[in-house]
Amino acid sequence: MNIKKWFNSKTAIIVAGILLTAYLFLILTVTNLGQSRLKESQNNALDLKISNYTDNLSFFFDVSQESIGNLANNRAISAYFSNLAAGMSMQYGLGSSLFNLRQTINSFAETSKIDNHQIYRRLLVVGFGKTVIADTELDSPFDVSQIPMAAMEKVGTKILMLSTPEGPVITLLHTIYHQDKPAGILIAEIDNNVVIHQLSTQEHESNGSCLKLVTPLGEILVWDSLKPLAGLNPILKFTPTEPFRASAAFNPGKAQSHDNISSHNIYFEKEVSGTPFKLISWFEPVNEQDIFTSAWFIAGISLLALPVMLGLLYLMRVNNTNLVLQTQVAFVSEQQQKLTNQNVQLLEEVDKRKASENKLAYQATHDELTGLANRTHSMSRLAQSIESARLNNTKVLVMFLDLDNFKQVNDTVGHHAGDELLKLTSKRLLNSVRNTDTVARFGGDEFLIIIPELPHQNMAKMLASSILTLFEQAFKVEGQEFFVSTSIGMSIYPQDGDTAATLLKKADTSLYRAKDAGRNGFSFYNDSMNQDIQRKLTLNVRLHQAINLDDIEIYYQPILDLASRKIIGAEALMRWTDSELGVVSPDEFIPLAEKNGLIHKLGDIVLQRACSQAASWQSITPLKMAINFSSVQFRYSEQLQARIVEVLAQTGLPADKLDMEVTESLLIDQDSGLMTMLAYLKQLGIEMSIDDFGTGYSALSYLQKFSFSKLKIDRAFINKMASSKSDKALVTAILAMAKSLEMKVVAEGIEDEQQAQFLQSHGCEFGQGYLFSRPVTAEAFTQLLMEKESLLVVTA
Repeated sequence: MNIKKWFNSKTAIIVAGILLTAYLFLILTVTNLGQSRLKESQNNALDLKISNYTDNLSFFFDVSQESIGNLANNRAISAYFSNLAAGMSMQYGLGSSLFNLRQTINSFAETSKIDNHQIYRRLLVVGFGKTVIADTELDSPFDVSQIPMAAMEKVGTKILMLSTPEGPVITLLHTIYHQDKPAGILIAEIDNNVVIHQLSTQEHESNGSCLKLVTPLGEILVWDSLKPLAGLNPILKFTPTEPFRASAAFNPGKAQSHDNISSHNIYFEKEVSGTPFKLISWFEPVNEQDIFTSAWFIAGISLLALPVMLGLLYLMRVNNTNLVLQTQVAFVSEQQQKLTNQNVQLLEEVDKRKASENKLAYQATHDELTGLANRTHSMSRLAQSIESARLNNTKVLVMFLDLDNFKQVNDTVGHHAGDELLKLTSKRLLNSVRNTDTVARFGGDEFLIIIPELPHQNMAKMLASSILTLFEQAFKVEGQEFFVSTSIGMSIYPQDGDTAATLLKKADTSLYRAKDAGRNGFSFYNDSMNQDIQRKLTLNVRLHQAINLDDIEIYYQPILDLASRKIIGAEALMRWTDSELGVVSPDEFIPLAEKNGLIHKLGDIVLQRACSQAASWQSITPLKMAINFSSVQFRYSEQLQARIVEVLAQTGLPADKLDMEVTESLLIDQDSGLMTMLAYLKQLGIEMSIDDFGTGYSALSYLQKFSFSKLKIDRAFINKMASSKSDKALVTAILAMAKSLEMKVVAEGIEDEQQAQFLQSHGCEFGQGYLFSRPVTAEAFTQLLMEKESLLVVTA
């Protein structure tokens, strides 16, 4: 056959037509297969998206619950419930604790944000008596009856829906414990806009989707861009439903009553782990989103084969056939470009999800203010260091730091300056350790440093000394310089413990020892510290009980005129004999009372009883009642002044029969209020005496500023007069100074007649001690007065 004759224009058209037809059928096959694969890919992508939503929301609630748990353990909240349990009144400490509690939850609510969205719309602290203790929204009442009080006493945390005037609100509950007992509930209302944001980060107006969060109180419409709606509809809506039942509330057919939801929409239903919520969603399938990937496109491609066949039959011109082919090629290219764009968008959404997860993970393990590891993460790092040290037979050093007098910076300059000081402290600590060490902010002004692979204990001393040196330089905050020191408590693995909790507890115990030793220092742990702390804890509890049970006794020691040996006064002294601890020295329980605030109650007990007893003794013989006042009592000078005047009026004791004994330390921290109070009491006729003169900050300037008429020489100088020439000379000098200032002198601790004779010969007017009488009960003191008076009558 002649090839040239066979290969003419007609043959070329037929061949081209056959090839075109085959190409069309190939396109139909590929398109149909691609559509099936695209639908499968879409279903997988949507399933991944919904899983991502539920995982993010579950993670969000987990992080929020942990944050609320940390807030429930905040020192301000713990301090309030401790003071409440201690029986403090609003006047003596509880009011200040309540103020700090409110400031803490307000600050927490304002600073808790995610992607610039406020997480909590409201925070409350509620007691188990259904009393609202603190609330960030004071103008809006809160329905406490919705809180399951009985359940929260057994369950530490809970997520539930509460009905509010604005509609149902997702609420987190966390039980507050005091001494391992439920004391209250921390309630946090989640801002619904944050939940909506978490569930709609990957949605766009062109997606064609609808998402609802189903709760026990109703459905929350998160997103709706299904056609024929024009676009985004992020308005929060609540649809009342029956009580939460999985068989009814989550019926997909029931949800199709929505005007925009079609039976062809892709439906998903997933539970939010750890919560009573479910997420239901509908998405437009591929063939409804874009006509170029729908069944109509396949039909259109099929119809294109008909004109091709007609063209073959009627010998259509090659140019027209080529035009059709070019059109088809362009069409396929456009389709491929759209698929490529969709893949790019999917990759971008995956990247956003990873970034969001990384951000949440960082926030869960780091302190928001300083960027250091937080309490939870630091405890995990400590546990890892202990495990590594156990395997490698090395040591781990735990350093627990607390800034000295940090509260003064907050109170005088403001919390903003305090925050800046904490940031500067964090930078200094980070620069002082190795990259393998861990520096964490444990809460408030407390920091934790973990030093793995410690060579020896001397290295720990060097590290502690270097850290103390860091605080010798001033901190510059807002143009001002602050000098702040720190106290450090240390424990070492394995000698002090083999768990993170044990090492931290013992480092904390060491920290308190360092503070008791004067602060700005460090201390290692030893067993005696634990015994001392247990003793203090027991004393603290038993002292509260002793005051409530009226177990504090008042003894009286006579004060005599050394010349006539007549009783001219008595000093009221507290005595405490506990049923478990036995006799507890005032030198032990009075400093404790000054720290925990009980000194005000003890002082009031002594004032009331001593004045009442002195008033009754006036009928036997006129005498003065000397009462010691702690410098702590003068912090509330106006209240103390009013109480003294009230007791004198109630008991009928003349003001000139009351002798107030104060220590010299009170005179160091003088202020206008103290000066005014002492001047007023002096005008009433109350006598002022300096107790334990010579052991404090003795200075003539203090004696000139205050109108004191008498001073007492401490027993330590009297006891050593016979063996110490310097003490005898000091006593002689004090007596001479008092005489020149026209002040009377009382000598304490006189135990023999030689001491009494020496003091009297050098101008000491009064004395008290075992030579005359030990401190005795009121009944014994009355008998002593009767005997002295009868002896004087017989002598006369």
